[in-house]
Formats: sequence, C-alpha cells, structure tokens
Amino acid sequence: MNQAISFNLPPAAEKLGSAAFRQRYNLRLAYMAGAMANGIAGEALVESLTRAGCLASFGAAGLSLPRVSAAIGRLRQSLPGRPLCFNLIHTPDDPALERNLVELYLSTGIEVIEASAFMALTSAIVLYRARGAHIDASGRAVAQQRVIAKVSRREVAEPFMRPAPESLLNALLAEGALTDAEAAAARLLPMADDITVEADSGGHTDRQSLVCALPALMLLRARVAHSFAPAANVGLGAAGGISTPAAIRAAFAMGADYVVTGSINQACIESNTSPAIRRLLAGADLADVAMAPAADMFELGVQVQVLKRGTLFASRAGALWMLYRNYPSLEALPQTERDRLEKDFFKLPLTTVQIQTEAFWRERNPAMAARAQQDPKVMMGLIFRWYLGQSSRWAIEGVPERAMDYQVWCGPAMGAFNVWAADTPFAQVEMRRAADVAEALMTAAAQQISTTAEGPTSIPAVVIGPVITAPTVAAQTSKVTQHIQVEDAESIRDWLMEQVATQLDVTADDIDPRRTFESYALDSARALLILTRLEAKLSLKLSPTLIWNYPTIEKLAERLFQMSQVQELA
Repeated sequence: MNQAISFNLPPAAEKLGSAAFRQRYNLRLAYMAGAMANGIAGEALVESLTRAGCLASFGAAGLSLPRVSAAIGRLRQSLPGRPLCFNLIHTPDDPALERNLVELYLSTGIEVIEASAFMALTSAIVLYRARGAHIDASGRAVAQQRVIAKVSRREVAEPFMRPAPESLLNALLAEGALTDAEAAAARLLPMADDITVEADSGGHTDRQSLVCALPALMLLRARVAHSFAPAANVGLGAAGGISTPAAIRAAFAMGADYVVTGSINQACIESNTSPAIRRLLAGADLADVAMAPAADMFELGVQVQVLKRGTLFASRAGALWMLYRNYPSLEALPQTERDRLEKDFFKLPLTTVQIQTEAFWRERNPAMAARAQQDPKVMMGLIFRWYLGQSSRWAIEGVPERAMDYQVWCGPAMGAFNVWAADTPFAQVEMRRAADVAEALMTAAAQQISTTAEGPTSIPAVVIGPVITAPTVAAQTSKVTQHIQVEDAESIRDWLMEQVATQLDVTADDIDPRRTFESYALDSARALLILTRLEAKLSLKLSPTLIWNYPTIEKLAERLFQMSQVQELA
C-alpha cells in the first residue's frame, strides 16, 4: 500500500532564511539582488527592491567615482534612513581605484559593501571593515560597516571568515589610516558578516554546483569556528541558478541564510540596460550562455559567463584572447587578422582604437598608460580590452549597429526563470518588475507542496510551465528539414550557415564558414542537434565526431557532399 505523505504548512515568505540576516540589514525578506557592473544594477533597481524589504547592491564596478558619488546622493535622498549596499570589485591592476572607492564609501557613510572577484584580501577592503570598529562596554567587538563577500572557492572564503591579516592592519596603522583602537577591534572581527556562495552565475563565476559548494563552505565555517569562534556567526547565502521557487526552496532546505538573484534582475524594467537586452534575456533558454574573457582581468585569462544567443560577443572575445596569447604585439599579427579586427570587431582603424585607448588610460591610470608605451604586449591587451569594455556599453545603450557585439552577463538561471514564468504575468517583459518578481518567487517557494509516494499531487499553478509534446518537436524538425535540395557543397554550406545562425539567433550573414564551430560557442547539444538534422537532410548515418574532424562549416560541407555522392553511386 502506498503511504501518503503531507508536509506541514511552510513558513510565510517573510520567515524563509535566517532571521539574523534579516535583522542585520533591516529586511522583510532574506532576498538579495547582487550587483551588476556598469550600473546595470542602478538606482531604480536598488530603490524598488529596498522599498520591498529586500537588499540590493548598486553595481559600481566600471563606473567613475563621480558617477558612483552621484548615485549615493540620489539614493540617500530617495531612501532616507535606509542602509545602502554598494559593490566593491577587486581591481588587481589598479589598487588605487579600489582604495579611492573605499575612501568614497567611508566618507559618505555607505553601510554595506558587496565585495566581489577578490582573490585575496587587500588593504582597501580591510580599511573599510576596520574603520570605526570598536569594543563596546561589554567587551564585544563591533564593526561600523558590514561586508558581504561574494566567493566561489573555499580558499577565498576562509580569509573572510577570519580577522584581517596582521600585515595589512600594521600597514594601515603605519600610514595613519587606522587607530590602535580600530585595529584592536578588527582583530576580533571576521572580515565579513556574510558570505555569498556563488555557483553557476552570470559574470564572474567558476560555474560550480551550488549543491556541492554551499555544504562545503558550511563545513569550512564550522572548522574555522573551532579556532575563531566569531566565524560561526558568518551567514552563508546561495547565488547562481537562483531564479525559480524550486531553486529558492532547495537553497533554504540546504541551510542557506539568504538567497541572491542576479541575471533575472537584469531582465526587469528597473535595470539600467536597454529594452533590446531585456528582450534578448526574456527569450533565453538554459543553454544560451557561454564563457568569454573578462574585461577587468583579460590578461590573466579570467572569464565571465555571458549570453550567447543573439550576439557573437563570446566567440569574438575568445578570438581576441587567442590572439593575445599567441602574439607578442599588434604589429606581429598577420595582416589578415589585423584586417579582420578592423572590419568585424572594432569597425575602426586600429590606430584610432589605440588613440582612444591611450587617452582613456592616461586619465584613469597614468601608470598603466606609461607601461603600455613601453611594452607592446601590454598595449595589445589594453586595445583588446577596449572592445570588451565597449561591448558592454553598446548593450546597455542598445546601439543597434553593434547588436552582434553586445556583451550581456547572464547565467542559466535566466533560462530557468523564463520557463517558470511562461504561464505567469512575467511572460511579458514589461511586467517584470524586480520587487514583484522577488515577492512572487519567495511566496511560491513558501507555498505548501503536498505529495504522495507516487509523486506530487498539489503544485501551485504558477510553477507549471508549458509542456512540449513529441508531435510539436517532430513538427519543428520536419519544418527545418523539408524542401531542402542537395546540389553541391555550396548548398550544404549555406544550409549549415542557416542552422548555426538559427541556434545563435543571428542572421546567416553573421556566420563565417571558415571559422570553427567552437569559435561560435556552439555547445555539444546544439552541434548534435544540427548533426541530427543533417542525417535527415542527406539520408545518411553520420558519426558524432564529424564536427570535430571537420571543424568549420566549409570543411564539413565539402566532406558531406563527398559522402552524399558516394551514397548516390551506391
């Protein structure tokens, strides 16, 4: 006999997660919106979510100090009495920028920072944590500012669970940036109040599994607490893939104190990006993402996760990295590559791009500009970073003539949200308001789900997405493969270009048949789908290794035509 199982009523959305986290930041929901650089997580997004009782981090990375200062001024006026959270991204190539941003935050009383992309602690973040720290009348160390560290690795997380390194405290004491009392208190405080465990997310990510990473950091926290008791109070949040009620429910079931969303907020109307990007994001599926070189750490080979559907940014940025890795300077590039950069990537003469690049770095970081004048490899890296930086601006501004170069930070959570949202009002892009999305996700996560041994018997209707039946898939395949005539290698080539363009949501004119499938960030699932359609088109049984043995459209088309001719003779 099957035994029915019924769960008790779950807590309300306001009760999900850690009460300590909600109290620490004066929140209604244990829900945070992570920063998105270049102000994509801008004032409107922060205002909307803060008023809804959520925590939202302003995306300060990539912005000038005057722009960040203006954002602080606006948010102080629009959110009086509310603590503000601003992003502090690690800038290993420009520590002065990191320090100047911290000085701005301290002078304007920013209560919380979300520290991201840190590989090690720096004097800047230690200064932010330690400034104003004191020991109260009961002998307890109290921090004036709070830090939420976003990490994906245990070796990066552990220093945030411990006090500031003595060497950095001593250096700040020596320069007069801290008092002895502040340093004494800092020695009793963990560097972070909370640590966000970042799994497979948009932007900077190691693409780790959340179900592995979160428990591992929980164990690390317990071990650190054996030797440093305050570490036990460091909260742990879940980020990466958090975009559906089921994902939120699972995160809290694993013991997360709070959840952090990212990609889905960029698709909301309050995000500081263009309507074109919101439409692209609303059409994304789970597999429509790829890794590409990061603008801020290009020379180190660091990558970010981006949207690949509807844009060629991932493949073009990857091509730039290969050139940087294989050649010592721009002058050493083959003329064909230089021509391709000017025609397809920059759409400007290289000399013009170099002039613009030099002017930018002379203003932002004169020391880096001077290095570039002395080292042609450094100059090449900065010029390639020009493209990476501009691609984000083109996307935010929605520059139509650069649509194929849009850089859109995005993780698979976006596709998962779109599937969930298909039968909700959020299916319409204009209905995606950040506070409404947060409320709906948290409320649905808290709803009761009853089940029996056979499976779920009561699931909230909002969770159910569209069902694609086998006839629908068959009809789609038939539509793609019918009425195709094989006359020569050129017709196969054209057909393949159309197929690749369809998978990337671009036009066939954007596809170069001489480039590799890999350069288009075409994952194995999509490549095999094209191969399956080829089998139907040519009435041939094809090996899955064909695409790897003949890695360009041109070479594959020639080989397929040869095979079709042999088949006809047989």
